[in-house]
Amino acid sequence: MQVGMYNGAASMAAFEKWQEAISQNISEGSLPGYKKTEISFSALDGGTTAVGNAADPDIIRSSMPTASPSISFAQGELSHAESDTDFAIQGPGFFQVQQPNGQMAYTRDGQFHLSPDKTLINSAGMTVEGDGGPITFKSGSGTIAVNSDGLITQDDQPVGKLPAYTFADTSKLRRAGGGLLVPEDSSVAAKKMDRPQILNHYTEASNVTPLSEMVSLVSVSRAYDASQKVVQTADDNEGKAIQILGNAEG
Repeated sequence: MQVGMYNGAASMAAFEKWQEAISQNISEGSLPGYKKTEISFSALDGGTTAVGNAADPDIIRSSMPTASPSISFAQGELSHAESDTDFAIQGPGFFQVQQPNGQMAYTRDGQFHLSPDKTLINSAGMTVEGDGGPITFKSGSGTIAVNSDGLITQDDQPVGKLPAYTFADTSKLRRAGGGLLVPEDSSVAAKKMDRPQILNHYTEASNVTPLSEMVSLVSVSRAYDASQKVVQTADDNEGKAIQILGNAEG
């Protein structure tokens, strides 16, 4: 078995996953509250190879590199905002919005707006879910405020409560596009937080650092080229061995 060739090919596949993660981080890193994708590398058992004396062979165990993506939930930088409908969560937690298909999704993006009927929505027009359903404000203007527990008032009159949700295992969340996250399956349940720290007139930036991602992009490009050379060298050596052995037999 050409262990070097298989290792090189496996490395190239792992680096492709890393490159895809970096590209996604760069393209979506400007979304408020976006959580970057990280890649961790590990080795899988590639099997064993017997070499040397058939009666007493040496067993060589090989491993193949693999890449596993995960979402980093580190908090992005919080900055002051002017809009009354800009919110942020200090610490863990997610806002809940309803997708067009009726499924609930979760986000750290609290740059909300008011629809024509005064319902609180996100930038994609999805309804932001309050404790008792959509949060609707009174007609006309009025000062909007929220306390740290998520109670929203308009002209000092309660209009709804903006809850925050958490999950026992955030690794079971998957991306749904636009910075949204959804549970992998129905067994992954969101839990309403008892004392969320919700800030008004603040927004959370993504936790992507563009310069760091660009440096990683250069690193993965060099690593991919090195693995490609390993595969090419192994292929060349195998071709030469076949040619030499074939001529010897002739």
